[in-house]
Amino acid sequence: MQQLHRILTACLACLLTLTILASGVSCATPAKPQETRDNPDTRLETDTQGSAAETEPEPTRLLPDLPDVTFPGEVIHCLHWTIGSEGVGGDWTPWEEIATNVLNGETINDAVFNRNSAVEEQYEVKITTEYASNYEVVDKILNAVSTGDDTYSFFVNRSGDIPPLWTIGALYDLRGNEVRYIDSTKPWWNQDSLKTFTFGTVTQFAASDILVLDKSETAVVFFSTRLQDDYGLENYYELVESGKWTWEALIRNAESCVKDLDGDLMMTAADQWGSCGNRAPGEYLYVGSGLKFADIDDEGHIFTEVGSENSIDLMLAIHDDILYAPFHANSDYLGLNIPKKFMSNEIEFLFYSVKLANTLRNMESNYGILPIPKFDEYQTRYYDHVMPDGDSVLAIPISNENPSMTGLILEALSAESYYTVYPAFYDTIMMGKFSRDPETRDMLKIVFDSRTYDIGPVHGLSRFIVSYATYAAEHHGDTGFASLYQNYANQIQSDLDEINEKIDEWKLFS
Repeated sequence: MQQLHRILTACLACLLTLTILASGVSCATPAKPQETRDNPDTRLETDTQGSAAETEPEPTRLLPDLPDVTFPGEVIHCLHWTIGSEGVGGDWTPWEEIATNVLNGETINDAVFNRNSAVEEQYEVKITTEYASNYEVVDKILNAVSTGDDTYSFFVNRSGDIPPLWTIGALYDLRGNEVRYIDSTKPWWNQDSLKTFTFGTVTQFAASDILVLDKSETAVVFFSTRLQDDYGLENYYELVESGKWTWEALIRNAESCVKDLDGDLMMTAADQWGSCGNRAPGEYLYVGSGLKFADIDDEGHIFTEVGSENSIDLMLAIHDDILYAPFHANSDYLGLNIPKKFMSNEIEFLFYSVKLANTLRNMESNYGILPIPKFDEYQTRYYDHVMPDGDSVLAIPISNENPSMTGLILEALSAESYYTVYPAFYDTIMMGKFSRDPETRDMLKIVFDSRTYDIGPVHGLSRFIVSYATYAAEHHGDTGFASLYQNYANQIQSDLDEINEKIDEWKLFS
């Protein structure tokens, strides 16, 4: 593998001119393992006031299998994505994941600071972060690899921005001999990300508990408890626990609270809606139904069945039954301010990612969080899609001259985060005025244990995913998905063949 990396490094300047390869899509339903994770409640037991429960014993920590070594004076430097302003702040990167300089009383910030201090002291290293836009991250890593610049120990970017790097082999195999110390069987590594992002036998990027934004970008359904009470709607928590939180359950409750508030006999942005979302709920519901736009077969190849009859039927059902039903508001089409509308209790069900809870912390009335509903009661579990346009995954560029040391530090950080940063994030989502009830904690456990990655949206599939997400809105309900897919089918298949040939080449060297 070292020889392969040297060859890739020397040739990368030529490879950078290659067209970014797109993957295929799949509607198959292979078994997807549940995340290997303890119940967060066993790591952070709280009473109704949020203080540590005195009667609960301290749980025994699972420690990483790492040697007793130090790296005096070494710097572990991370290049991290951002959107908008430099560093954290705003909707896209609301929390620091990798390194912070001070304790400031913010739950996640202080957990990251304390985690890093513990690892830095044990291994005598310094952990630092550099920010760049999501597009600049790709350019900086490509330049580092092509020139042999060892500046970046590892980097963190949105999974949707990774394809230009992994498709040309610019990243180390996280489970390879060079990295060595990453133990992907441990519960601090997200197992679904490992399964989804392993091509052939090579895993070039993944999510671990070092990260926060991977969890914050998980699809959920927020609901207004005030509307639930006012209209005598069902107990959604009981529906979830019994496996009966389905499309049909959402529809019958959403239909009950539609109201023409301004009396103009038209449903507009001024009125009360049963459910609401932007372009994303189509993807949420597709993956939430137990299907994937793209998947990996037993040989590590990417395959697609999106153009199949079952897939097209599902796309039509999503839009006919929910997204263009009379009870549902498309925020992009109507120009809705989603947070403001929801905080005014004029939406019962809101499709969004977990990070919205950070905006809703000061909401005057109560709200709750639910997993994406199942297609029907025959579906065996919930699937909550991790969206690739706001999540985080980590990777090690082959320009890193000491991947073994970086792998050891990443494993140490991940293990420490499992007991510190992850519970801190969990409690941050619980900090709203609504959220000290045990039912909401149970819902969040189900959501985070149901996180699901899909390689299809990561690649965009020759832009078919973008077109699928926007087509119905642009045509206001004219969901001609069969003909839409045919516009992309040949290019998707060509790109699929090309990337699978590349995967076969990697398998020869692994």
